[in-house]
Parts: sequence; C-alpha cells; structure tokens
Amino acid sequence: MAHGSATQTHSKLLRVMAMIILTLIFLLGLAVLITWIVIKPKQLVYTIENGSVSNFSLKYNHLSASFDFVIRARNPNRRISIYYDSIDVSLSYDDQTIAFNTLDPFHQPRRNETQLEAKLEARDAALSSGLAKDLKIEKSAGKVQLDVRIKARIRYKVGIWKSKHRTLRILCPSVMLHFSSSEVAQRTFCVIEN
Repeated sequence: MAHGSATQTHSKLLRVMAMIILTLIFLLGLAVLITWIVIKPKQLVYTIENGSVSNFSLKYNHLSASFDFVIRARNPNRRISIYYDSIDVSLSYDDQTIAFNTLDPFHQPRRNETQLEAKLEARDAALSSGLAKDLKIEKSAGKVQLDVRIKARIRYKVGIWKSKHRTLRILCPSVMLHFSSSEVAQRTFCVIEN
C-alpha cells in the first residue's frame, strides 16, 4: 500500500515540476514577445551614393586608381541605437578584390541617417588579362560597375542594455562609378547578407 502512495507522490511531483517548467517557458516567450512589440526592430538600410573614379592607370594588367563614394546608413528604429566598432570596405570587379579600406568607428543614434565618405585606393592591383581588357572597355564608356562589400562589427543599444558584438555583412551589387566628376551616380541599394 505504501509503495502505491509513494508512486503517486512521485508522479504528482513530476507533474508539478513539468507545469513549473512550462509556465517559465511561457513567461519567457511572453517577455520576448512583449519586448519585441515594444522595440519593434526595423531593418537597417544602406545605400551607395555619388561614386567616382580618379587617377586611373591600367598598365601591364596592373590597376591603380582612387575610388570615392558615400555610404548612407539609415537606422529607422525608434528605440535602438547602433555602435559600429569596426568597418571594413572592399571593392571588387568581377569577383576580384581590387581595393580595400577601413572606416572610422561611430555610434549611430536612433532614427538617424549617417553619411560615410569612403575613399579606397587600388595600388598596382594585378588583374587577369581578361579582366584588364573588360576594364579598359568600361573606362572608354566613362563608367565602371563594381561590387561594394562592407563588413562591420556592431553592437545594438536599447536603453542601458548593449548587445554582444555581431558581424554585419552588406553587399552593394553593381555600383556604377563614373570617371567624370560631373556625372552623378545613381543610388545603389545594398542587401544585408546575414
């Protein structure tokens, strides 16, 4: 008889523990949902503006040039600010990286649009003969199409809470840069890769 009541007590204890665990999971999920509803995170928006190429030299399939453009970073969030702790920018032509630079870290407040001037130098970058030929053709047309890649280490801030670092990868495909400074480049929208 005593054995049966011990089994009943044990199964009641297991049921109570299961109910407590389920309640905690429910409350945690509810807290996350409420936090998300209150914060309403929105996607960050990046574009490339006003791109130009200067000091262009292509000799013996080696490229030297200066690339200037503006990266516009928009944070549409009402409650989230962002720390950009490191920012690497690279330019590639037909999947070959031809220029690279790092930009200064900055803090982006809520509901803010920040313009970053990016100046990248190609210094004697070796190209295949096919790429060099294509690049000469684009030069004669007065504009070149490049991909801009941005890799940033960022942290989010909500109130007094700051997130851990995460890596943000952004691709701005088919950015049109002009060899003539009088030509205004069209805006290119970027995509967040992760």
